[in-house]
Amino acid sequence: MITIAVYEHQDHVKHARHFCDIHGVKGTTLVDEDNAYSEVLGLRGVPMNVVMDKKGIIRAFGMTSPDEVRATLTQLMRPF
Repeated sequence: MITIAVYEHQDHVKHARHFCDIHGVKGTTLVDEDNAYSEVLGLRGVPMNVVMDKKGIIRAFGMTSPDEVRATLTQLMRPF
């Protein structure tokens, strides 16, 4: 999982690290300081979660709560 951190203030890395610490987010976090990835992905609000497969195809987006994210990931990881 790669997390993209988007902030509208300074100290992007500090705030991203704090968010990950308090929410138990593990793995790679990309700090999108100039919103380049947000623009490419069409992100319109924060928080917004986008799930992409290993080929870069978006499989789900828009979940905001941990329960919604967990349910979506569980559903996507089920065998066909």
